[in-house]
Amino acid sequence: MYEISGKLENVTGNYFLMSHESGDSVLIDTIPISAKGEFSFKGAVDTLTEVSLYFNQNTKSTYLLMDKGWNVELEGDALYPDLINIKGGSVNDDITAFKTKNKDLLKTRADILNAAEKKSPDNDTLKVKDYVVELKNINFELSNIAANYVKSNPDKIASVMLINTFFKDETSIPRLDENLALLRGKAADFPLTDNLKRFRDKVKLSSVGAVAPNFKLKDLKGKDVQLTDLRGKYVLLSFASTTCEVCRYEKKDAVVVYNELKKQKKNIEFITIVKDIEDVPISKNITDSVKWTVIPVNGGWSAKTFDTYYIREIPYHVLISPTGVILERDFPIFALSKKMDELAGTTKDK
Repeated sequence: MYEISGKLENVTGNYFLMSHESGDSVLIDTIPISAKGEFSFKGAVDTLTEVSLYFNQNTKSTYLLMDKGWNVELEGDALYPDLINIKGGSVNDDITAFKTKNKDLLKTRADILNAAEKKSPDNDTLKVKDYVVELKNINFELSNIAANYVKSNPDKIASVMLINTFFKDETSIPRLDENLALLRGKAADFPLTDNLKRFRDKVKLSSVGAVAPNFKLKDLKGKDVQLTDLRGKYVLLSFASTTCEVCRYEKKDAVVVYNELKKQKKNIEFITIVKDIEDVPISKNITDSVKWTVIPVNGGWSAKTFDTYYIREIPYHVLISPTGVILERDFPIFALSKKMDELAGTTKDK
């Protein structure tokens, strides 16, 4: 058995959620919390386990570690989840010490995020851009501090948790690799370390510079489409959904770009893979405006091609070379024409 208790400020509602993995399942508990912010809960785990806490309609979250016999106490503000004091258990104590040492940066980051969430006349486009730049700088500084912590504490499970927090990102794979290679002892053997390695390997399969994973699917007309059949041509592989408003808006831009590239006789083909057809079927008149290959897939986000290419947002574009190598990921459709000019060596500035 374990016990988690504490007192938190600014928790809306009379409960929050707590989840953790158990085997192949995710267990979710509803934790009652009083008007004074006080709560107490007892549960059971078999081994050291990461537990996630979700507050205020899941808009705020934090994590802690729990093991048999541990009594963990929380104190802090739900609006600043990274600064919640978590005491009890060596890993929690290590992570809290890291947070305390870097509380100024963490608070500034939380202030930026909280301010960005508020919609007001003062929250104009220029201010949002300032937020983005400042947030990027703070995250970069925090990631460097986390990397130094891992280097100094390669055997601590807290290092694994910090790697998971700061380097589990598609754009951070080289740094993820570097930090995972430093881990030793119980940190190297911790289950989350294996999960991070699997994540790294999966992302690498479809990262820039990798050979694009092949697929064989049927298009709207029932014709087999295989990526390797398009060797010798550039391929714009796009991912979309029938329930995505942004995808519908972007389709107009894609049609313009496609028609322009074909007018210029560029050596490129478009393929759009569309999910959520179970919820909203693909419109029958789509071929009236879309002249390229459209492939419907079942399974939502878990559809095999979405999973293989590690697609986590839509619309999303992947540019593949004539030799099948991924050249670019996650770029706006209107940037494609310039990219094709650069690849052909015909940019205006040359």
